Amino acid sequence: MRQYIKALLLLTPMVLTSCIKDEELDTNADILEAYIPSEYLKTDPIITNTSIEFKVKANIDLEKQTPFFIISPNATMDPPNGTTRNYTNSQEVTITAQDNRWKKTYIVSFTSDELSTLYTFNNAELTNKDRYYRFYEVGSNGDKIYDWDSGNEGYSTVAGSTPPDGYPTTITPGRRGGFAVKMQTVYTSKSGQLTGNPIAAGNLFLGTFKLNIFNTLKSTRFGLPYTGEMPTSLRGTFKYTAGKVVTDSDFKEVPGAKDSFDIYAILFETQKKDNFQYGDHAFKDPRNVAIARVDEKDRIETNLWTEFDVPFKLLPGKTYDPQKDYVLAIVMTSSIDGAEFKGAIGSTLLVDEIELVYEKENSK
Repeated sequence: MRQYIKALLLLTPMVLTSCIKDEELDTNADILEAYIPSEYLKTDPIITNTSIEFKVKANIDLEKQTPFFIISPNATMDPPNGTTRNYTNSQEVTITAQDNRWKKTYIVSFTSDELSTLYTFNNAELTNKDRYYRFYEVGSNGDKIYDWDSGNEGYSTVAGSTPPDGYPTTITPGRRGGFAVKMQTVYTSKSGQLTGNPIAAGNLFLGTFKLNIFNTLKSTRFGLPYTGEMPTSLRGTFKYTAGKVVTDSDFKEVPGAKDSFDIYAILFETQKKDNFQYGDHAFKDPRNVAIARVDEKDRIETNLWTEFDVPFKLLPGKTYDPQKDYVLAIVMTSSIDGAEFKGAIGSTLLVDEIELVYEKENSK
């Protein structure tokens, strides 16, 4: 019922607006879906507000590709669908709304690069009309690769004039210069409080975010394709400060509760489609093969950069075959129960230098 009321509150202004402005031209200029032959893909296309990324297999010819896009109703596209182009480097696609005053340019890229084994978070840019930051990697061809995503897009629907550094996930000075990730638990809005979403915990994860107003836990899609040896551990550095008052989804104080952060990685098996896990996975997905997670006793408050190094542990009855394809999710959040909208405003987690560690035993 709470999810239904939330969706109704969000949709009502749209319905009223459409009734009043039936005569106005459509101003939407978005790419809604993107397609290439499924046998080319490692995972579903990654669609952001300004970019489309196709993660493809290594043997795909990038010089002649013909992606197909579904765009906003009444909008037009330049170049049109059916255009074959050289995607050795990224290409631009411009969407023009029915009201020609509204346009949006997307950067479309194809990449066959494997996941990085070290993330320094030194590459960040403002996105969604400069409202919040997003982190990216640089591919072998120089293109930007958006392996990391956050819930910032969802928060932007209630953020108003909040500056980028006030969003749940933003940048902060890094351990050795450059940037690090700053995740902070913030208040959303009066409407968020009424619909059971009074707080938003900062988070960052390998995967994509696609807002689902009917079930917000289905908005986060954790995981990207992974091949090769199983890492022995997940290593990185953090700082953490817990907020003072933990509240629940009704924004009521939870007496005696103490907030904490969470950092973990999951390796799980692939399937034909939907190669990700939603935010409500609760570590119970039967595809899980191995998990690395910072232990509860090590989730301490500290204002110094503190290293963690947590082993990947095979789950009972599971084996890992380096010849097979898997999916890897790495997830970080400033409030461990933030997915349930429980946490303390002000809880702040800084993370830098995330690394997958590979160590083989010395042969005797």
